[in-house]
Amino acid sequence: MFENLDHVFHTLFDDFCDADEPERYLGVSLRSEQEVALMRELGAALNAAAAEAPNDTDAEYLRAPSWPMVVAVAGRLAQVMVANDLRELVALRSNDDT
Repeated sequence: MFENLDHVFHTLFDDFCDADEPERYLGVSLRSEQEVALMRELGAALNAAAAEAPNDTDAEYLRAPSWPMVVAVAGRLAQVMVANDLRELVALRSNDDT
Protein backbone atom coordinates (compact mmCIF):
# COMPACT_ATOMS: atom_id res chain seq x y z
CA MET A 1 0.00 0.00 0.00
CA PHE A 2 1.36 3.41 -0.96
CA GLU A 3 1.40 5.96 1.81
CA ASN A 4 1.10 9.59 0.86
CA LEU A 5 4.33 11.46 0.28
CA ASP A 6 3.71 13.75 3.24
CA HIS A 7 4.04 10.70 5.51
CA VAL A 8 7.25 9.64 3.74
CA PHE A 9 8.73 13.14 4.08
CA HIS A 10 7.73 13.31 7.75
CA THR A 11 9.47 9.99 8.38
CA LEU A 12 12.67 11.02 6.58
CA PHE A 13 12.93 14.52 7.98
CA ASP A 14 11.42 14.09 11.45
CA ASP A 15 11.35 10.47 12.62
CA PHE A 16 14.27 8.56 11.09
CA CYS A 17 16.70 11.44 10.74
CA ASP A 18 16.92 15.00 9.50
CA ALA A 19 17.75 14.70 5.81
CA ASP A 20 18.86 18.34 5.86
CA GLU A 21 21.41 17.66 8.64
CA PRO A 22 22.05 13.90 8.65
CA GLU A 23 25.55 14.08 10.20
CA ARG A 24 24.19 14.08 13.74
CA TYR A 25 22.48 10.74 13.04
CA LEU A 26 25.71 8.92 12.21
CA GLY A 27 25.87 5.98 14.60
CA VAL A 28 22.20 6.41 15.55
CA SER A 29 20.07 5.65 12.49
CA LEU A 30 22.80 5.96 9.85
CA ARG A 31 25.74 3.53 9.89
CA SER A 32 28.30 5.15 7.59
CA GLU A 33 29.55 8.39 6.09
CA GLN A 34 28.26 7.11 2.75
CA GLU A 35 24.75 6.82 4.21
CA VAL A 36 25.07 10.35 5.60
CA ALA A 37 26.15 11.73 2.22
CA LEU A 38 23.36 9.96 0.37
CA MET A 39 20.77 11.06 2.94
CA ARG A 40 21.92 14.66 2.48
CA GLU A 41 21.68 14.21 -1.30
CA LEU A 42 18.19 12.75 -0.91
CA GLY A 43 17.14 15.71 1.22
CA ALA A 44 18.39 18.12 -1.44
CA ALA A 45 16.56 16.20 -4.17
CA LEU A 46 13.34 16.17 -2.15
CA ASN A 47 13.66 19.89 -1.47
CA ALA A 48 14.12 20.50 -5.21
CA ALA A 49 10.99 18.48 -5.95
CA ALA A 50 9.10 20.40 -3.27
CA ALA A 51 10.02 23.67 -4.97
CA GLU A 52 8.47 22.27 -8.15
CA ALA A 53 5.24 21.25 -6.39
CA PRO A 54 3.61 24.55 -5.37
CA ASN A 55 0.39 22.94 -4.10
CA ASP A 56 2.29 20.20 -2.25
CA THR A 57 0.29 17.35 -3.78
CA ASP A 58 1.57 13.85 -4.47
CA ALA A 59 0.67 14.24 -8.15
CA GLU A 60 2.80 17.39 -8.43
CA TYR A 61 5.77 15.72 -6.76
CA LEU A 62 5.54 12.70 -9.04
CA ARG A 63 5.45 14.97 -12.13
CA ALA A 64 8.22 17.29 -10.92
CA PRO A 65 11.24 17.41 -13.25
CA SER A 66 13.54 16.58 -10.32
CA TRP A 67 11.50 13.53 -9.17
CA PRO A 68 13.63 11.00 -11.12
CA MET A 69 16.64 12.22 -9.11
CA VAL A 70 14.72 11.59 -5.87
CA VAL A 71 14.03 8.03 -6.99
CA ALA A 72 17.63 7.45 -8.10
CA VAL A 73 19.18 8.75 -4.88
CA ALA A 74 16.65 6.90 -2.73
CA GLY A 75 17.50 3.69 -4.58
CA ARG A 76 21.24 4.15 -4.03
CA LEU A 77 20.68 4.96 -0.36
CA ALA A 78 18.50 1.88 0.09
CA GLN A 79 21.17 -0.35 -1.50
CA VAL A 80 23.89 1.06 0.74
CA MET A 81 21.76 0.77 3.88
CA VAL A 82 20.78 -2.84 3.14
CA ALA A 83 24.41 -3.78 2.39
CA ASN A 84 25.55 -2.15 5.63
CA ASP A 85 22.81 -3.87 7.62
CA LEU A 86 23.70 -7.26 6.12
CA ARG A 87 27.39 -6.70 6.86
CA GLU A 88 26.48 -5.91 10.48
CA LEU A 89 24.33 -9.04 10.73
CA VAL A 90 27.16 -11.20 9.38
CA ALA A 91 29.54 -9.65 11.91
CA LEU A 92 27.11 -10.33 14.75
CA ARG A 93 26.62 -13.90 13.58
CA SER A 94 30.40 -14.41 13.34
CA ASN A 95 30.78 -13.16 16.90
CA ASP A 96 28.09 -15.60 18.08
CA ASP A 97 29.99 -18.51 16.53
CA THR A 98 33.21 -17.75 18.42
